[in-house]
Amino acid sequence: MIKTTSLLLALIMTASLAEAQTTRARKRVPAQTETAVTENTGATESGENSDTPVVEDPNAPSMEYNTDAASADSTETVTTPDGNTTLRPRAKRLPKTSVSSWAAGIQSLQWNEPLNVSQLGTTTKSHLNFNGIGLVLQKETYYLQWGWNIGGMLGIGRANGGPLPDGTPIERQSWNMFAITPRLFWRITNSVNVGGTAMVYMRNIDLPTESGTDITAGRKTNASFMADMSLRIFKEWDFYQAIGTAGDNMTIWKIGVNYRY
Repeated sequence: MIKTTSLLLALIMTASLAEAQTTRARKRVPAQTETAVTENTGATESGENSDTPVVEDPNAPSMEYNTDAASADSTETVTTPDGNTTLRPRAKRLPKTSVSSWAAGIQSLQWNEPLNVSQLGTTTKSHLNFNGIGLVLQKETYYLQWGWNIGGMLGIGRANGGPLPDGTPIERQSWNMFAITPRLFWRITNSVNVGGTAMVYMRNIDLPTESGTDITAGRKTNASFMADMSLRIFKEWDFYQAIGTAGDNMTIWKIGVNYRY
């Protein structure tokens, strides 16, 4: 009897210990459930069917990814020298962005014009030298490698030349001008560019008048073309110089600074 009772107690203790170990294992490892989405009803299955339907947002973006379109955008077809066709990654192109700014500046001007003095049927040829300053206002736009600008200039100064047939020199004759200056340039670096400027101008000058003497100098309205260079010397300041011709052995030279804003 005692042996039977001891055997039953041992079995009961063994069963209790096994049940305790099973409970501990269940607490350590959470139960994994498989969730299935039904395509037709949208219901979920997690060991048991759920009665709550899945509501889809009509405005939600599609999760589909078009691999063919992505591949077409990232590659391009090229023909090799041996005549075969292959795909290679498409070269990335920089966006066509531009930078625009305004500039105000001051320039020194110098050029020569032919001077004709007619007196008593005799014509004497000489040169009239113009010196002065000009106030400039321009708008500039540039891209990655090239750019353009257009501006206007008001200039004033003095002219000297002669002498007249009687030996009288022409000195300190006042002149003024208005010019339009379109420019096209190539950017060598971020701070240096070279190009060409066309200057269309109209100038006025007061030449001396004498009885029986006719004095003329160049043309009132003229155009010139100049090769130029612009150098960024500070963050907002440019150094500019240009040299060119306007015909009739006329050489025009400009030098100045521009403030960009």
